[in-house]
Amino acid sequence: MQLTEKMYYYPWRGMGNNCNAFLYAGEKTILIDPGHVHNEYRENCLDNLLLEMEGDGFTPEKIDLIICTHGHPDHCEAAALLQDKYKIRVAMHKDEESHMKMMAAFFQQMAGSKPAQPRIDLYLQEGELELGSGEKKDTIVLYHTPGHSPGSLSIHFPEERALVTGDAVFHSSIGRTDFPGGSMATLGKSVDKLSRIEDIDWLLPGHMQMVKGEEAVRRNFMLIKRMFF
Repeated sequence: MQLTEKMYYYPWRGMGNNCNAFLYAGEKTILIDPGHVHNEYRENCLDNLLLEMEGDGFTPEKIDLIICTHGHPDHCEAAALLQDKYKIRVAMHKDEESHMKMMAAFFQQMAGSKPAQPRIDLYLQEGELELGSGEKKDTIVLYHTPGHSPGSLSIHFPEERALVTGDAVFHSSIGRTDFPGGSMATLGKSVDKLSRIEDIDWLLPGHMQMVKGEEAVRRNFMLIKRMFF
């Protein structure tokens, strides 16, 4: 689903757990949070995503980079398959690497099977990230937003007036903090940081529905702060 000139939204509509995915088609084509390959209901999460992307004219061969907002399997498992099969580079915050490995072992203990983990080819940190080179160059802004996990990232696309929040902020809710590495106090600081970003028309969370419109985004942050912090 195309939201803006360069931003595409692929919400998860299945029964089991998986995340929303996003694609930025600027000077570089960036896939954000490809999700599971299969989930606990054995739904074909990645196949469904690739089919939707193909409908918008995108194939894995056209993807320049995968950014994972964090290292939980429902956001990054499919990145490992795409990385191996199509040689797509994967980027994540530097603080998430050891956490991703720990969470893979944690979910193996819970579910009985160990989810695939991508290799991190590009370590990210808070600040501007330039995509492309020369005069044809896009700039996005990365925010380190820990609390759900130590290395969680949110991604601001200023030209598109869009903010991808991973599992930091949802529609009227927030990400859970009871997993290893989670912290409610830390998440509160991250939510406050994100709430100060101006001119956001599209709040794009890792789960549940998006928030559309600058005033709706502002009210969503106000509601979350009152309810949780």
